[in-house]
Amino acid sequence: MMRTDRAGDLRATDIGREVALCGWIDSRRDHGGVLFLDVRDTAGIVQIVVDPEVVTGTDVHRVRGEYVVRVEGQVRHRPDGTVNDTIPTGEVEVGVTALEVLSEAETPPFPIDDRIDADEVLRLRHRYLDLRRPRLQRNLRIRARVNATLRNSLDAQGFVEVETPMLIASTPEGARDFVVPSRLSPGAFYALPQSPQLFKQLLMVGGLDRYYQIARCLRDEDLRADRQFEFMQLDAEMSFADADDVMGVIGPVVLDAAEAAGRALARSAV
Repeated sequence: MMRTDRAGDLRATDIGREVALCGWIDSRRDHGGVLFLDVRDTAGIVQIVVDPEVVTGTDVHRVRGEYVVRVEGQVRHRPDGTVNDTIPTGEVEVGVTALEVLSEAETPPFPIDDRIDADEVLRLRHRYLDLRRPRLQRNLRIRARVNATLRNSLDAQGFVEVETPMLIASTPEGARDFVVPSRLSPGAFYALPQSPQLFKQLLMVGGLDRYYQIARCLRDEDLRADRQFEFMQLDAEMSFADADDVMGVIGPVVLDAAEAAGRALARSAV
């Protein structure tokens, strides 16, 4: 394996272990020839210490921010007075014995740092860099956790997840359709679904009884503060149910999702 651990997972209990890490260089400090580098990966950041007299075969002084590296070394306690209480790995550092540059990088057009605001147009133009920022990483993880919780909660109540088609015939809805030309029938078009309304009704008539999906909806309508042309929504349908039944089912689902989002936010703030 290229790595034995994730950088952000190392703790004081790992002191003395030999580890291999892969990640991006988050920052670089040169203290009289000895380099202090912060290596960042999906789990967080850890400090590594690179002594050019120990690490041979690689020009360590050419390593810069956003270089992708693989390092080997021993986890050790940070010297007295240098412990960083603001990060989970702040008690430890890795004394590097081998460093390999996996990919070089040019200077990014904006800092990969949530503390520094960058122009939104510039961030979207370089979306692959924007996705490295902690806030974007956090948002994606919270979304994934909420979606998993929605599925678990509905599965426990007997709902069946069904994916409905993306290419359909146009149906009268509240907004204009996005259309896709048909290759086999020139002049004819498919419509992209504004919601799974027709399909969930078919499923109920077909006897499925309880259906749900986290559905992708596409509507050609005026943009709103909380909606764009393409968005996701939880879509569900029940047979033989009244308003109280629906609220009795959906209420706990919403509460479970809100609690999952709160826990994910609390973990990201640690």
